Amino acid sequence: MTRVVAPLLVCSMLGLSLPMGTAQAQETSAQAEGRAHFRRGVDYFKEGDYRGALIEFKRAYELAPSYKLLYNLGQTALELQDYASALRSFERYLSEGGRDIAAARRAQVEGEIEKLKRRVARVEVTTNVPDAEIFVDDASVGRTPLPGPLAVSAGRRKFSALKGGLTAVRMVELVGGDSTTVSLEIVEPMMPSAAAPLPVPARTAAPEASRPATAAPSAVFSATTAPPPQSSSNHTGLWIGLTATGALAAGSAAAGILTLRAKKDFDNAIGRLGADPQSISDARSNTRTLALVADVLGGAALVAGGITIVVALGSGGSSRERPQALRIDIAPSGLIATGRF
Repeated sequence: MTRVVAPLLVCSMLGLSLPMGTAQAQETSAQAEGRAHFRRGVDYFKEGDYRGALIEFKRAYELAPSYKLLYNLGQTALELQDYASALRSFERYLSEGGRDIAAARRAQVEGEIEKLKRRVARVEVTTNVPDAEIFVDDASVGRTPLPGPLAVSAGRRKFSALKGGLTAVRMVELVGGDSTTVSLEIVEPMMPSAAAPLPVPARTAAPEASRPATAAPSAVFSATTAPPPQSSSNHTGLWIGLTATGALAAGSAAAGILTLRAKKDFDNAIGRLGADPQSISDARSNTRTLALVADVLGGAALVAGGITIVVALGSGGSSRERPQALRIDIAPSGLIATGRF
């Protein structure tokens, strides 16, 4: 393809020049600049930089329009596999060149056009709003309504419409020679109505029957302090914590003393000759129960003391603290203490 194009590139460049006798006098600055861009385009084309060549040829055509440059634009687009652009350039070349084009050159270009028609699809692009700018592969091709179907190269193509900052986009796979329609719908985003606030779900208490039952035997000691915004409530919580800690510690000590006495009674029952088995069993059960109570009260006293320390340390901080909670459960497997501080 390059071997065919190179002679015409030189011919087109000469076509931009004026006759020798009048060149210096009649050549305008635009024509001189156009010839400079054309020469650079030829150099880029020979070096295989077709994108650079295409830019230079387009600028040359803008400054010094010549139908011969349309052939160069078509050949460069063909090298870039932009079949739709190549087809448009070749068709304009034959139309604008008319009888000035040699028969052999016209036949060669007509053959190229027939090949390109099998690689190009005709696409009618419509939108739901007028005066929307249409893009094909991010290149602007006009505003709606378009004058007619677009010639688009076969393959996977991106069609988009833009108006008022809103965009509609579609990806379409096109086959050469086909005719199809692409509809683009620009839709404004839905805004929530201020007159219809979203409903707030009501907060309902769970029925008693749905609450999980606590495994027996169990004993629960719960203490929760939720200080109000005033900082003085921290001191109230501190005194409550100290009082609860002291009471639990005293109870644990009393239960420990009773446990020792029960243990002594149990030892005496075992050591007594002819002792009643039922009395031995009762003494053993009483000892175990008192020991369990002493452990629970002791553990509760420790946890209450920990909460009291937390309250004391936090009394100088922000008045909006999270509530502290303590929960102690007695389960068959032992003592379980949970809390939130």
